[in-house]
This record gives sequence, C-alpha cells and structure tokens, in this order.
Amino acid sequence: MKKFLLTAALLLLVVASASADITFKVGNLYYIISSSSSSVAWVTYDPALGLSAAHYTNLSGEITIPSSVTYDGKTYTVYGIGGNTFYKNSTISKVNLPNTIKKINRYAFYNCTALTKITIPNGVTFIDQYAFANCTKASELDLSSSIDTIGSHAFKGCTSLHMLAIPEGVEKIFYAAFENCTNLSAVFFYGETVVRIESSVFNGCTSLTAINFPSSVYMVGRRVMDGTPWWDNQADGLVYIGSAAYKYKGEMPNGTSITFKSGTKGIAAYCFEGCTGLKSVTFPNTLIVIFEYAFNGCTGLKSATIPNSVTTMYSYVFQNCSGLTSVTLPNTIPAIPDYTFAGCSSLKSVNVPNSVETIGVRAFDGCLNLTSLPISNSVKTIQTSAYANCIGLTSATLPNSVKTLSGGIFEGCTGLKSLTIPSSITTLNYFTNVVNGCINLKTLNIDNELLANISKFSGVQGIVETVTLGNSIYTIPEDAFKDCTALKKVTLPNDFISLGKSAFSGCTQLENVYCPRPRPIPIDASVFSGVQQHDYCKLHVPAGSKGFYQAMSVWKEFYSITEDAGSGSGSGSGVRGDVTEDGSVDIADVNAVINIMLGK
Repeated sequence: MKKFLLTAALLLLVVASASADITFKVGNLYYIISSSSSSVAWVTYDPALGLSAAHYTNLSGEITIPSSVTYDGKTYTVYGIGGNTFYKNSTISKVNLPNTIKKINRYAFYNCTALTKITIPNGVTFIDQYAFANCTKASELDLSSSIDTIGSHAFKGCTSLHMLAIPEGVEKIFYAAFENCTNLSAVFFYGETVVRIESSVFNGCTSLTAINFPSSVYMVGRRVMDGTPWWDNQADGLVYIGSAAYKYKGEMPNGTSITFKSGTKGIAAYCFEGCTGLKSVTFPNTLIVIFEYAFNGCTGLKSATIPNSVTTMYSYVFQNCSGLTSVTLPNTIPAIPDYTFAGCSSLKSVNVPNSVETIGVRAFDGCLNLTSLPISNSVKTIQTSAYANCIGLTSATLPNSVKTLSGGIFEGCTGLKSLTIPSSITTLNYFTNVVNGCINLKTLNIDNELLANISKFSGVQGIVETVTLGNSIYTIPEDAFKDCTALKKVTLPNDFISLGKSAFSGCTQLENVYCPRPRPIPIDASVFSGVQQHDYCKLHVPAGSKGFYQAMSVWKEFYSITEDAGSGSGSGSGVRGDVTEDGSVDIADVNAVINIMLGK
C-alpha cells in the first residue's frame, strides 16, 4: 500500500511539473513558458516583484527584445509581451519588438512615461487593455498592418500622440482605447474593415478635428466623440459615424419623426436617450443592430416596428418609453434582453416571435397596461423579475417550452388571479418570491414536481383558493401546501404515488378535494390535519371508487365522499369495480379490496 501511494505521489508530481509555468531569465529580461514542451515564450516581469511594482527599473534608453530565446538547451519563439511586463517603467525610451510577437497583453507598457515612440510590428494581431495607457511622451504610433483588435484603454492618456493611422485589417476598437489623448488632432482609417468602435474611444480628445470613419463601422458605443472639436462642429440633428446613427445633437422638437438614411446598419448606444420630442421612427431594412439605451426615456414615442434585418438588440433599448403602446419585434432575435421594455407603462401590445428563447431580467417590468402575457412557444428561459409589476395581467400560462425559471418572475403583479406552470421546467435559479406581492392570486395550476410546494410561491399562502396539480406530478412533498388558510379546492394528480406528511395540514378553509385515483394510497393522518373533514370538506373520487376510500384510513374521515371526480386519462380500465385494472371484475378485485381495508 505504501509503495502504491509513493508511486501515485511521484506520478502526480511529474504531471504537475510538466504542466506548470516556467519562468527563466536570459540577458536582462525574464521569460515565461507554459510547460517544458511549449515552443513559445512570453516576455514577463521579475516574478519576485508583485503586479503593482515598477518593473525593469535597471533598464533605460533603447531596449531590443529578441525573436527567440534558448533555455535548458531548447529554443523558444518569443510570441508575446505578458501582462504588466514593463508596468510603470519611467526610464525606457524605445522598445524594439520582433515580428514574432502576436499579442501584447494588458498593462504591458502601462505608465512607461519615458517611451517616445510606439511601434507595433507586423504579426501583432491583438493589443490588450491598458497595454500602452499613460505613455505620456509617446508622440508617434505605428500600428501593425496585421492587427485586428485594439483593447480597451490600450492607449488612453497618451497625451503627446498627435496623429493616428488605423491600418486596414483592424476590426474592433474597444472601450476608451484612445480616451484623453489630448493632442490627437487627426485620425485616418485605411480600408473598410473596422466594424466596431466601443464607448469613449476618442472621448476627451480635445484637439481632434479630423477623422474619416469608414462606412464599414456600424457597431458604435456611447460618447465615442464627446469632448472633441469634431463633435462641436457637427450640425444639430442626427449625427452618423460610418453607417451607424450615433447621436441626436441639439434639442429635439416635439412631434419629431425620424427616418434613418439609406444604408443605416446600426443605432448607437444612447442615440436618442431622453429625446422626449420623438414621436415616430421609421427603421430601414438594412438595420442590423440596436445598442443599449438607444431610445431610453423617449416618452413621446408611440409605436415601433423593427425590421427582420435586425439580428441583435441590446438591453434597455426602450426603457422608460412611457408613451409606447405597441411594438413589433423581428423574427430574427434570439432574446428580449434585460430591461428592454422596463417602465413602458402604456405598452399594450408586443409580439414575441418564435425566434426568442430568452426573456431577460425585468424585460417587461412596470408594463402596467399589458393584459396578456408576452411570451411564445419557443421561450426556454425566463430570467429574474421578467414580468414584475405588470399589474394589468390577470392570468398567465407559461408554455411547455420553458425549461428555466428565475426568481421574482411575477412579483408585484397585483392583478394576477391565475397562474399555470408547465411540466417542462427543469431548472430553478434563485427561485424565491416568484409571485411576491400578487395579492389577488387565487388559482395555481401546477404540473411540475419542482414547484409542487407552496414555499416556491412565497407570499400567497393565505391568498390562493384553488390548486390543481397536473399529471406530471407523482410525488407531493411534506408540508407542500401547509397552512394555506385560504385554500378551498384541491385537485390531485391522476397517478400520484406519494402524498407527504402535513401536505395540507392547517388548510382550515378547504372545502373540496378531488382525487382522480380509482384506488386510494395509504397516507399519514397529518396530511389533512386541521382540515374540517368531519364538518364540510368533501372528497370527490372516480365512479366505482367510493367503497375503497371509505375503507381506507384517513380518507374515510371525510364527511362526504362522492363519485364525481372522474378518473384521469390512462387511469383505470373503465370497468366499474375493476380495482386491479385488468379489464374484468373477479376474485382478484375482491382480494385487492381486502388488502386495501387491511392497509396493505
């Protein structure tokens, strides 16, 4: 045994050693490889120093990074500059990078305040966030022709940078990449490859007057050009960046109708936020994407028909459009994102196309005038508080397509009287207070074992009057509907096999129990503890079953047992007295009755 454990320990040690990162030093620089079998190395910092320390303070002036290094007899290609490598170095003025470099990771040259020129060699495809941020003396920037992504804050605060050429091949420029480059006066885009410019990319570039956005740009964030002379020089009205409607400038007159120009592909984040004068919008069939908060707070907007060309909508698009009464959504979107219609208090009609599989967080929160549930038979996931505070809803039936529910779905829906839950649900996420504040919820139709317990519907124990348990439920748990003091009617499933202790104890107003099983199952005396079985609570059973229930303990305590419950589909043979359900009445049925009477 000891020999086995020693062998196992050695094996684990070998595996761990083979997969561990290895850091080594060649010349004045440190390198890291992912394992001894790797063929590439990354330039990194002295591992003895923390991430926030200034690195390579012993180096100054011009340094050159080689294209390869040799360690332990093996040569490695230098593939990238690791995160924080030259973090806060104030002495290096120039770095020569080899063409083997593919990636420059976050904070790689952050706060290198002596760096005068930044040259990104051909081969680099990705510059990560804050890679060259606050390189305040860098007045020149040469970008690689192979680069496709410039990360967030990558060159933020490079206050000496005065001109910028974006080479053909760049596709995405992320958040605040050139924010506060205060001496940047001109930006030139080569080619038609840039499609995405995120929020604040040129925000605060107080000298920027000239920029030629290519028509390929259609995904645009917020404040891209705020605080620039370029923005100041734009005429009032709808301003474009490439083929994206960027932002409405100036005060919008009441009753304004917007028709987008031909070829518009995107509507930028916050484009019309707070434009209370906006009355109507005509969307082009070229539109692909609508970003977050695009129409937030457009209280004068009455209706919107979004074309099927739109494949992506972000969150909050129509939030707080309190005058919006109807919306037609495209049949191309996979989800109704978070808060899309939150606060649209006048919304009465919205189609949910069959392409939609997810209803987002608070997507319809506060849609006071919705009288029918906006959902379709394709929806699989309903997220937290999706329909919260929709006080106009009186009934809600979730389709059988729904697989996942989160908490608070109908919280605050004070007009909701009836709720139907299907058997299809398999996952409950943070499922608390799903109907909290639904003060008029009288009827629950539940066909799901995960929800066959009133604790999943917190806050309505003393409100619900009718509960119908569907035929997908076979086990009714202990305390399932305990202390539901307003409960008057219960319909049990056709083929339930277990009725837990105290399942209906304390249901003092219970008047009718419908049990469609032809034959009763033994139950604990606590199941109906506190129910007025001897006074007015009736038990309804299938035809031909009364005798069996009268012979079974607990069940026989009901003061009235009537044969009007009917048997469920698939339950019983349909032959009166056929207890064994074999299609005939014979001695086997007599024995079955005796066994029931004996509690077997």
